Amino acid sequence: MATPKLKTLVCFYSLDGNTRHIAKAIQQRIDADLLELRIKNPRKYKGFLKYFIGGMQVLFHSRPPLLPLGKDLRDYQLIYFGTPVWAGNYVPAYRTLFSSYELKKKKIALFACCGGKAGKTFDSFKKALIGNEFLGEIEFQDPLKKDPTETKEKAQRWAQEILGKAKVSD
Repeated sequence: MATPKLKTLVCFYSLDGNTRHIAKAIQQRIDADLLELRIKNPRKYKGFLKYFIGGMQVLFHSRPPLLPLGKDLRDYQLIYFGTPVWAGNYVPAYRTLFSSYELKKKKIALFACCGGKAGKTFDSFKKALIGNEFLGEIEFQDPLKKDPTETKEKAQRWAQEILGKAKVSD
């Protein structure tokens, strides 16, 4: 008798495409559903202003309205959450999401894309998602600027490792 498949979701937000690149690589490897968080009225900032505005949104605990998700996160046993790093933290779209859903007893894996370091991104996720089992975390520095094929393969190896942990702890 075959073991039932863990219902798995890769949930992410991407501004410049880096986090989308990693999320799609993970989704392809583990055959998961994909959910991109989208802001209702995104503003297109460029250069320094983009980083300044994003950082201010993080610091002021902004909760931008999201477009309808089309999926219910409570339906999944394993969720990979991916974010770019803004001001050393996850993006405000997650603050909106986590205020809308109470997620408990889920298996969680975290990934972040950044130009420098992930800062307190993973700790902030864990604090917002208390009551869940964390299986791992990984950061990718400038995945599209470095070798996109190499980062894709790294993401896929990590995703497979997480999936193995999730099945063992099930």
